[in-house]
Amino acid sequence: MSIASDRLLFPKVLVFDPAVPRTEAPIIDLEEAELTIEKVIKPQSLPPSVHEYLNPRVRTSYYFEHDKK
Repeated sequence: MSIASDRLLFPKVLVFDPAVPRTEAPIIDLEEAELTIEKVIKPQSLPPSVHEYLNPRVRTSYYFEHDKK
C-alpha cells in the first residue's frame, strides 16, 4: 500500500482474506508487526480473484514544485 524510501523492506501491506471485504481488509505496517518481506510475487501470477481483491498498480510518484513568484 505504501513504503518509505529508507525502509524498503517494511512497507504497509493490505492483507488478503476472501472472507473479509476489500474495503475492510486490514493494512499492516510490517515494521510495527516486526515482519519482513521474504519473497516477491509477480502480480501476473496471482489468480484473477486475488488480483482483483489486491488491485496491484504500477508505482506512481508525484512531485510538486513551489512557484517562488
